[in-house]
Amino acid sequence: MSSKIISTNISRIFLISILFCPALAQMRRVHIFKNVEIPFNLKHEDTVFEKGKYDFEILADRSLNMFNLKIIRNGKNLCILNGEILRAEAPGARGEKMEEVPDESTLKMNRIPAKNIVNITVETGKLARIFPYYKLRFQMEYE
Repeated sequence: MSSKIISTNISRIFLISILFCPALAQMRRVHIFKNVEIPFNLKHEDTVFEKGKYDFEILADRSLNMFNLKIIRNGKNLCILNGEILRAEAPGARGEKMEEVPDESTLKMNRIPAKNIVNITVETGKLARIFPYYKLRFQMEYE
């Protein structure tokens, strides 16, 4: 009796993994920023994230050329934001100076009080293993 239950559970797990793993396999971690200090409350849909320290994980889907920002606190995923690509190639291709691109990944936040929005800008950097030179923007409301 117990072996039948175990085989049924294994079958369910296998079916679930077949259904959902292709979607998860597409997303790759580009970078994770640990202990990012947020000095104000952020809002996403109906959820308010109180000021404090959060982990920001940048994910990419190579086939869709799509980037997401996952906000994590105490190991719990709080939300995922879609990003906008501001730069997707080496700056030299557009005549800009390479010095404008940092070596390592960077994260900057700036508030736009007129719109009550925070721009979270990420540059993947010159030395990134995957997706070098990208500049991305994610937006959230703040209080």
